[in-house]
This record gives sequence, structure tokens and C-alpha cells, in this order.
Amino acid sequence: MTNAIEIRKLYKRFIELEVLKGINLDVAQGEAVVLLGSSGSGKSTLLRCINFMEEPTSGQVRLNGDLVGTEQGGRMRYRESDLCKLRTRIGMVFQH
Repeated sequence: MTNAIEIRKLYKRFIELEVLKGINLDVAQGEAVVLLGSSGSGKSTLLRCINFMEEPTSGQVRLNGDLVGTEQGGRMRYRESDLCKLRTRIGMVFQH
């Protein structure tokens, strides 16, 4: 069975601050997952990288088995038209 979300070696850096450091995560179809941590621990950054409101620095995201983006020169590249289609399938509810 294909996972709904597969994340491999996901990193996100903001200038000199590395927020996500090699995240690996599998979420099965129909599974409920809770991200729990203190303020500033990277929960929102991870969610923003999953729906590409933030572009990951490196790593891979697969949704229903499909790799998001294409690898070019050792780095993932994302076309805005592909991301727009992807975002129609992903929901995110903000705290406020």
C-alpha cells in the first residue's frame, strides 16, 4: 500500500538557521498524525514544506507515491504550475 505522505532527508535552512535537519516521515492512507513540540521546534516549517508554501532546502516529498518536483544537479526543482495543482489536493488549517 502506498503511503499518503513520504518524506526523506528533508532539510530547511533560513540563511544561517537550520530548522529542519534530515526529517524522515511516513504517513499511511487514513492515518492521523500529531506534530508536538515546543515553540520554534519546526512544526509549522515542516507543514509549510509539505505543501510547498516554503521550498525545502533539500530532500524529497512524495504524495501518494508521486515525487514532488524533479531532481536536477543534485537538487530538487519545482515548477509553479505543478505546485498549484498539488496545493489543490492539500489542506492546511492555520492556528489563528
